Amino acid sequence: MRFCKALQNQDDRAMWGDTDVTGHRFVCACIRVLVLVVAVAALPATATTFVINNVDGSGEGFNDTTPATPVGGNNGTTLGQQRLNLFQKAADIWGAVIDSDVPIIIRASFDPLTCNSSSAVLGSAGATQIIRDFPNSPKSGTWYHIALANAIAGADLITGADDIVATFNSSIDNNNNCLSGTNWYLGFDHNSGGDIDLLVVLLHEFAHGLGFSNFTNESTGNFIQGLPDVFAHFTLDNTTGLHWNEMTSGQRANSATNTGNVVWDGQKVVMGAAGFLVSGTDTSGNVRLYAPNPVEPGSSISHFDTVASPNLLMEPFINSNLGSDLDLTDEQMFDVGWSPVDTDGDGLSDVFETTVLGTNPNSVDSDNDGLVDGNDGIVPLTALPGGADSNGDGFVDGEQMLGTDPNNSDTDGDGVSDGDEVGIYEMDPTLSNTGDVGPRNNPDNQINGADLVVLTRLVFGEIQATALELILADINSDTQINVADLLLLQKSILMGTAP
Repeated sequence: MRFCKALQNQDDRAMWGDTDVTGHRFVCACIRVLVLVVAVAALPATATTFVINNVDGSGEGFNDTTPATPVGGNNGTTLGQQRLNLFQKAADIWGAVIDSDVPIIIRASFDPLTCNSSSAVLGSAGATQIIRDFPNSPKSGTWYHIALANAIAGADLITGADDIVATFNSSIDNNNNCLSGTNWYLGFDHNSGGDIDLLVVLLHEFAHGLGFSNFTNESTGNFIQGLPDVFAHFTLDNTTGLHWNEMTSGQRANSATNTGNVVWDGQKVVMGAAGFLVSGTDTSGNVRLYAPNPVEPGSSISHFDTVASPNLLMEPFINSNLGSDLDLTDEQMFDVGWSPVDTDGDGLSDVFETTVLGTNPNSVDSDNDGLVDGNDGIVPLTALPGGADSNGDGFVDGEQMLGTDPNNSDTDGDGVSDGDEVGIYEMDPTLSNTGDVGPRNNPDNQINGADLVVLTRLVFGEIQATALELILADINSDTQINVADLLLLQKSILMGTAP
């Protein structure tokens, strides 16, 4: 059973439906696509916002008043409210990852769809429109999903229009004749048991509407109006060595069934897959796309391959071990043109800061050492005199480029903060300078006789210690510069070790 049928012309479709859901297959909608908008006025910058446009009628779908018990963090007390809460939860997860100044509007509904004891249509979602050659478009003559195009342009390119349409099967809930009593699981915690985890399905389907789908007719290889979509630019056939945008229609049709040899080679996905996927990549680390033979309209190419391990959100089948982790799906979004949410503007996405580094996504300098957390920060050179600016862009390099720890204000433990080492003394913040007092006030990253001479003069009061020497000469960290420090330095020089 297929959800979608062809529209007026095969090449006018945005997406086809996945086959059926007997095996818990994801389902994607076929949407008639609109084209080309030129100049518009930019909107003021705002936080990423999803708007759920509830188009259900009174008493049904999202407005169903059937009493429901709160479950898995979903505190709705009616069936309709729990459904709406799930939609908003999925939108919030995506909204925390991809950045757009333009609200993303989802035309949403729950309606009775096909269902019997053994199979059912779960639902569908997809982009309502595609557009090309808009302001700031990264690739000319290339189709983009409308929500993505709006985000790149920084403006609502088709004012008032929905960006994604999503319809899901209300017959699955509380109906023993549908899937033999299997229901939607409406909790946030993914403890779905034998039911179908709606949150996972929504995360998957929203991704299709945001940018994880192509608009190519895999059976004929034809593009809409003869022009590629952005997905095609990253769809590589390893047999021919060509991307889909570089092929003829015939070559694309052959590639669509070249099982195991069609991959996604976007840099962000490849980097994300390294060290994460055990299987599902080629020898270059590109991630395999789903290319069965024969073509499965709606599933072919617009999903990662089922050979991936661990399982991925954007495989064509639902897997029981999926949760709210977007795995490689957000990296794919960044490949096609989405910008990551970076609340503090430090060059690191909020997700990377919270899940990998553990830094504060609301602070450019989590450890308050004078260095920004990101790869290239937003602190002007005047705010950190002498700070490194390796690419000459007028901004101080962040901690990640310098190799320092953004959660530790003194990475090398020598008593001088990373920011002072870089910005004031031009020292290496990853190499301890304890005991390195010679030449005076100009550490040379060496411990030798010159340091011993300077420290001897400091200990016997022949010279007054500078602010830097008060730190570096206090080898035993007892807040005094005395003979004990001198003996420690002498021992380290004799043994060739750090003091």
